[in-house]
Amino acid sequence: MSNPARVFVTTSWDDDDRTGLKVAELLTTYGLRGTFYVPTGRLGQDSCFSAGDLRTLFAAGFEIGAHTVSHPLLNELHAKELNHEVEDCKKVLEQILGAEVPMFCYPKGRFNARVESALKLAGYKGARTTQMLTCSTNFHRFAVPTTIQAYPHAPSNYIRNLLRQGALPVLLNAVPDLIRFKGWLQLGKTTFDQVLRHGGMWHLYGHPWEIEKLGLWEQLKEMLEYVRNRSDVRYVTNGQLVDFVKGEATTGIEKSQKTNAQGVIS
Repeated sequence: MSNPARVFVTTSWDDDDRTGLKVAELLTTYGLRGTFYVPTGRLGQDSCFSAGDLRTLFAAGFEIGAHTVSHPLLNELHAKELNHEVEDCKKVLEQILGAEVPMFCYPKGRFNARVESALKLAGYKGARTTQMLTCSTNFHRFAVPTTIQAYPHAPSNYIRNLLRQGALPVLLNAVPDLIRFKGWLQLGKTTFDQVLRHGGMWHLYGHPWEIEKLGLWEQLKEMLEYVRNRSDVRYVTNGQLVDFVKGEATTGIEKSQKTNAQGVIS
């Protein structure tokens, strides 16, 4: 019997390391969508994404989001510096892609009302935080949470994360899962099963360079295999998630779902 609840799966990947191309290959293999949040200050240098890499990702159906110019803590900046970081990265990415860049990711998840106002003035439609263990679609478009990070956190890290984000209700709801905690992979599967039963969103995020450094590729493959190819799930980018849950969906998502298996990242 079909599950009538709306279920969304999205992924997002932070920073400018070209290891993100390997993540994109895996997402394509497993038929998942994703958003790559990229700082623009070092594009084309050393092991960072090049402009061509970003165009390749975009052409394969991935969303490119802004992640500032130089990755500072935005809530500590003066107005002029803040505007530079949120406006100039958007302009650079849009020049590279020839398309709108509507989504933003806060470095280390730090922001305040002043930062949110700067994003709105710059023309963004939403922004992602680092709040974890969230499956509800009842979120503010400039405070998009995540569910699980591809990283071997200890249970205490999740508690500190939610306390810092002021997400006490989320923390209280997560207590049973944290008591049974056996690692991020098990927690990812558990939260995904909950979303399948009750509806909501499941949002995996990570840093590709970190996955490479810690040797988490096999765990990531197992996680993607677990959530793939579910008939009652919409696999979306972060921007599409915001559009859907905030009632601004377009037919573009249907087109992107049909092309999930197309496009090879080289």
